[in-house]
Amino acid sequence: MNYNKELQMLKNKTGSSEKRIKLVPGYTESGYLAPEIKRQITPSENNKEEVEEVTLEMARASMGWPSKDIAVNSLKIRNEIFDHNIRVRIYQKTDLTGLVPVIVFLHGGGFFGGSLDNVEHPCRVLADKGDIIVVSVDYGLAPERKYPEGLLDCYRAVKWIYEHAESLGIDKNKIAIAGDSAGGNLSIATTLLDRNLGTNFIKAEVLLYATVKRGINGKGELWDASKLEMKEDAELITNYVAGFAGLDAKVDNWYMTPNVHESIPFITPVNAKNLELLPPTLVAIGEFDPLRLQNNILVEKLREAKVPTEYIQYNGMIHAFMDQIGNLAQAEDLMEETVNFVLKVMN
Repeated sequence: MNYNKELQMLKNKTGSSEKRIKLVPGYTESGYLAPEIKRQITPSENNKEEVEEVTLEMARASMGWPSKDIAVNSLKIRNEIFDHNIRVRIYQKTDLTGLVPVIVFLHGGGFFGGSLDNVEHPCRVLADKGDIIVVSVDYGLAPERKYPEGLLDCYRAVKWIYEHAESLGIDKNKIAIAGDSAGGNLSIATTLLDRNLGTNFIKAEVLLYATVKRGINGKGELWDASKLEMKEDAELITNYVAGFAGLDAKVDNWYMTPNVHESIPFITPVNAKNLELLPPTLVAIGEFDPLRLQNNILVEKLREAKVPTEYIQYNGMIHAFMDQIGNLAQAEDLMEETVNFVLKVMN
């Protein structure tokens, strides 16, 4: 099946209002890896040897997947530095006029990796899909800059955008925040900080396979792969989840100092007592993402708090599938869903 046909089929959704499910194109039920994803996570003869210790350098080098620039419109892209050291990259269609909404995008990477370049193509697509500006934030990374420094960079970026909105071509009353994985964590944490400080800059949030429960060391029921309801390739998926879980405690050690308790809401957002203050939220997850069970809890808590919440599950996908923009139709569809959600909330 070709890319465009898959993309068209992803417009269809099953499930219910509780969770919209996008089936693997060509499949009629859940429980199966997408063929390309299965190929990617199946060990080859050359990489079956286990690595004894994953170093920070190794983990950083492993970030990202091959992707393509699939933007159709001409884009204007510029780099800015504010507060002396925070870099942002701003994307907008060349012919965009007037004051428009903005998506503040926070890249993933386990709080210790990732970069503006890693999300270059996804951000291009976001700016391409609607009359919207995208500001990608180069926040400080652990362990060189541990919590809360990266989070404060993200909040400072939102504040800078609000204060300079008109010169940036942005409607300051239409600020959304979005991020993937650790960037999803930082997105909801930044919004909680925005609410706790009473600034209320952020009017919508999009959490893409966010990590929202830290300090569990890759163990317990939230890492139980059997709950992902596999109909095929159970051993392959279970091993994938286990490999992901094996880095969980190391990520916490890189991100947090010993005197910081991982249960605080700005690190583990599902523990927040004031979730009802959050704006309309879109949560998206892959069917076989190791963080899916965490995201189920987050959505449940958001709805208990009466936060307008949409939940989309991309069947057959694993973690970080957004990175494969241009190669996976699901990645492009996810960017389109993000833009449509933000514009719907803002309008």
